[in-house]
Amino acid sequence: MRKPRSITPALAASMLLAAVLALPVQAAPMEHDAIVNVLTYSADGKTILSGSWDQTLRLWDAATGKEIRRFAGHEGSINSVAFSPDGKTILSGSWDQTLRLWDVATGKELRTFNGHINSIYSAVFTPQGKTVLSASWDRTVKVWDTATGGVIRTFEDHGANVNSVVVTPDGRFVLSVAYDATMFLWELESGSVVKRFNGHDYSINSVALSPDGAWAASASTDKTIKLWDLATGAEIRTLEGHDQYVSRVVFSPDGRLLLSAGGDGTARLWEVASGREVHRFSRGRFPVWAVAFSPDGRRALTGGHDRVIRVWDVATGKEVTP
Repeated sequence: MRKPRSITPALAASMLLAAVLALPVQAAPMEHDAIVNVLTYSADGKTILSGSWDQTLRLWDAATGKEIRRFAGHEGSINSVAFSPDGKTILSGSWDQTLRLWDVATGKELRTFNGHINSIYSAVFTPQGKTVLSASWDRTVKVWDTATGGVIRTFEDHGANVNSVVVTPDGRFVLSVAYDATMFLWELESGSVVKRFNGHDYSINSVALSPDGAWAASASTDKTIKLWDLATGAEIRTLEGHDQYVSRVVFSPDGRLLLSAGGDGTARLWEVASGREVHRFSRGRFPVWAVAFSPDGRRALTGGHDRVIRVWDVATGKEVTP
């Protein structure tokens, strides 16, 4: 009978090393140096763009989670990021009261937009990309010429800090929300208020439009999300479940789902047709401030006070690695 081989310290160490090397390699997390404030995917779904309190924008490979490029220049928290319609440039808005336009391929700053006198909390391109809009705590929404950086028009009807702004898919109308719980629909060309929406009890922090532009969703400090018929101004339903303020809301690409970010440490997935909560994404009690859907609607992103960008499977509600 063969005598069993004795385990020497050297052999034990060798066996342990072999076992460790056989383990699957865990990718480093997509992580900022401070709170993650805003997230979005590129139109092709290949990259993720994030903005943070650390004053940087970062571009990540969506497949691997590796950082591709860092955009630095702002002197305050990044509150808003957006890809241009052609995907070649990035727009960012910041506490430093400026908008900045960046070249995606090089990371170079192309233009700074000056004109607001308080923090900018939201910034978007119009569908053609020739103009951009910004919402500021100076109580205004501004329309800018993308090519020159000049102000074309200023909307001044809000009586409080403006937190979020979006443009309808046809580029004709603007929807903005403010700290005083008001939501206005504007005509982009004239700057006239077409409709006023009332229903929230406290600050409206975020607004989103369904892909067809028929419905709007608003997220509020009153812990609710409201769905609205944009044509009539009627409230369709109220989604309740968050235990604290709701900081952001986005529609899925097919318009069937909503994703919300909350101060209660959760992001929640809702069925638009019924208002039913489908999944709850959470990794502790850290407030969630940023959410986004992938262009195919299969993945969701969350980010917030824990500084980490997390990826979730929309169908199962489970966290996944990039």
